[in-house]
Amino acid sequence: MTIDRLFDLLDDWRKLPAYQLERRADIFFALYLNQILEKFYGLKVDLVIPEFPVRVGEISKKLPELNKSFKIDYLVFSESAQRVLLIELKTDQRSLREKQDRYLEDAAKLKISGLIRGLLKVYKATKQKNKYDRLMEKLETVKWIDRVNNEIINLNCPIEPEVIYIQPENLDKRENVISFDDVITVLSEIDDPVAERFMESLRKWKKDTNLK
Repeated sequence: MTIDRLFDLLDDWRKLPAYQLERRADIFFALYLNQILEKFYGLKVDLVIPEFPVRVGEISKKLPELNKSFKIDYLVFSESAQRVLLIELKTDQRSLREKQDRYLEDAAKLKISGLIRGLLKVYKATKQKNKYDRLMEKLETVKWIDRVNNEIINLNCPIEPEVIYIQPENLDKRENVISFDDVITVLSEIDDPVAERFMESLRKWKKDTNLK
C-alpha cells in the first residue's frame, strides 16, 4: 500500500543527518489533533492554525522593530472552553531547546491580543498579502479581529495561551507534555488504516536515532 511506503520512507529517512522528520510528519499529528486534545484535555477544537507566525519584535527587547516572525507548530482554539494552546511538535527528544521554550513562554504572555498586534505589523510589512489574508479570514471567524472599511481591527482577545509539547517521551511527567505513547493510546481507539500504520511508526520514532 502507498501509505505503508510513505511511512517506511519516514522511518528510514529520519535516521539521516539533515532530515527533519517533524516537518514531514506534522500533517499526521494534525489529522488526529482533535481526538488527542479531547482525550487528554477535554477540549472541543474549533480552530487549528499550523505554523502560526509570532512577530519577533514583540518578544525581543533588543530588536523591537524587527518584523520577522518565528513559527509555532500549531495554534489551537477551543471556543467553548475559551482556551488557546500553542503546540510545539518534537520528533527528536534531543531537539528540545531552552531558548525555544523561552520564546514560546514569552509568546504566551503576550496573550492573543499581543499576538494579533504583532501579526498586524507583520501583515503590513509583508509582500505575501494573499496568504496572510487567508490567515486573517480564519482569525475573523473566531472574532479575534474585525474588518472595517478595509482596515483590520484588533479586538483584543484577553486569552493567555498555554504552551503544550508533543514529543517522544514525557520523562518528567509534565502536564503540558503529550508523549508518543499518549498519541498511540488515542490512535488505538480509531478504526482507521492510516492511524494503525501511524502507530507502528510512532513506536519506532520514540527511539533515539543516535543510539544503536
